[in-house]
Amino acid sequence: MKRSHLNRCFILLVIAGLALLFIMHNRTSLKAFQGNMLFKPQGNVQHRMIVKEDEDTFEKRRDHLLEVCNSSFVNETGQIFQYVKSKYLLYDSKHNFVFCMVQKVGCTFWRRVFYSLKHKETSNIYSINNLKVHDEHIPTLGQFDVIKAKRVLRSATTAMFVREPYERAFSGYLDKLHTLNPYYMKSLGRPIIKMMRKHATTKSLNCGHDATFTELIRYLVKQKRNGQLLNIDHHFSPIYTHCLPCDIKYDFIGKMESFDEDTSYVMSKTNMFQNKSISMSKNASIIDDLYTKMIDAFNAQKTMSDCMTLREMYGRVWRTLQLRGLVNPDVPMPDSQNITLDMMHREAVKVSDPSRVLEYKHKGFVEMYKTVDRHLLLEFREYVLKDCKLFGYDDKPPDLFSWQR
Repeated sequence: MKRSHLNRCFILLVIAGLALLFIMHNRTSLKAFQGNMLFKPQGNVQHRMIVKEDEDTFEKRRDHLLEVCNSSFVNETGQIFQYVKSKYLLYDSKHNFVFCMVQKVGCTFWRRVFYSLKHKETSNIYSINNLKVHDEHIPTLGQFDVIKAKRVLRSATTAMFVREPYERAFSGYLDKLHTLNPYYMKSLGRPIIKMMRKHATTKSLNCGHDATFTELIRYLVKQKRNGQLLNIDHHFSPIYTHCLPCDIKYDFIGKMESFDEDTSYVMSKTNMFQNKSISMSKNASIIDDLYTKMIDAFNAQKTMSDCMTLREMYGRVWRTLQLRGLVNPDVPMPDSQNITLDMMHREAVKVSDPSRVLEYKHKGFVEMYKTVDRHLLLEFREYVLKDCKLFGYDDKPPDLFSWQR
């Protein structure tokens, strides 16, 4: 009887010990997983505490913008309001909220926000498919005539987001011309090559698959010089031409560099999700993001088979991952004649480091601008100068203009 009792006690102790090990293991696994996440869960957007520092930050941005606008520096008309109100000024009538949409400055995220306001069943902003959110008709001030639209602007809460201009151009190049993007390679890559490249091959003229960063910068500079700002693709046109910040008073000017904090602040102040529980959690790890980029290569095989070999496509994907900071830039693509999508994915995971994403990405940013000669870089400075002045960015970033210092 006594032996039986001891056996039961021993078994219970073993079970308790195993349970404790299980709990500790799962806590460790969860911590490791969260450490690999590119975006940490934000939770319900309504629960963010607003502090005085937030108020001061936004006030300083408004004051700086007003000061620059009142100077003689920006006495240019910019885009006509009729065009801007239809193209870029999103409008939520329920909350009387106007948001100026700028491509490559959280554009997809804010379209998701407006989508979720329209579709009540949405509970997680990041669960909305990219293609769906861009195909969806989002109401703009274009539904009103100019007089009514300006009246709405005077009474509405208004917001816009900005981004460091040199970084925005780099990001736009990666997304639209360097990565495997058949649509933009044809619609933008081909015109750039035709205009900027002497002795271009028939293949390059037909495919637009190999437009360089230098050619993009030369193209943008030339378009501005020729008075063609209105005809530049909106991923690369200056921010001020989207939002007319010297003509429209913005209550909130957020920045890409502090996107999560600024977005939460704007949402809290506008109460747009006051009666709705909405999650801003993006449960995508680096591993998921790597595989998504690999799938891009697979999907592009048919449409780009006349322009690039499969190995060239994989090479482009690998280099894009490096420039985004997702893969160690010093590690070459796996050298195998029979490389597959899964092989590349496994190797990419091995040489990714979540703690060094920003470091790797900045290295790629600097290296890309080093391909632009100094005279052209100075010309591009004039292209981004107004955005830099208006929104408080250095028009000669030290990492790019160290040779002038």
